Amino acid sequence: MTDPQSSVQILYSGSGERVGVYIPADVWAEVEADVLPCLQKAQKRLQGPKHQAEPMQDWELLVNNWDFRYPVDREVVCGQCGSSTPNWEEDEPRKFRLKAASLGGLVVFECQKCRSRVTKRHFKDTVKMETTPYQGS
Repeated sequence: MTDPQSSVQILYSGSGERVGVYIPADVWAEVEADVLPCLQKAQKRLQGPKHQAEPMQDWELLVNNWDFRYPVDREVVCGQCGSSTPNWEEDEPRKFRLKAASLGGLVVFECQKCRSRVTKRHFKDTVKMETTPYQGS
């Protein structure tokens, strides 16, 4: 077997950026069982959760047809981890992602810190906000 220090090579792009690692087959055969789980875990962590596009057209439909007795409320507070924002639309990066909005006043967010579901129910005179802890999938 070759010396792992000399046989493992870092691959670079034309601009000098690291793009990968070359591991010879004989070295990989020795370490695959130990290294592969670590690589898979790192890849999942780096990719993060896959996000669908926020249904902004549904939110805009609600806002454009707003008939409640109070102004549009953009504040969101997570009752699980305490994350909060006075205006979820202006956050960059987003603290809360819009998951659903309906013309009837139901708006659902996902907390990006703890993945809990924050539901806002808009009634004629009041808004009720509740948090459902993340259950895993």
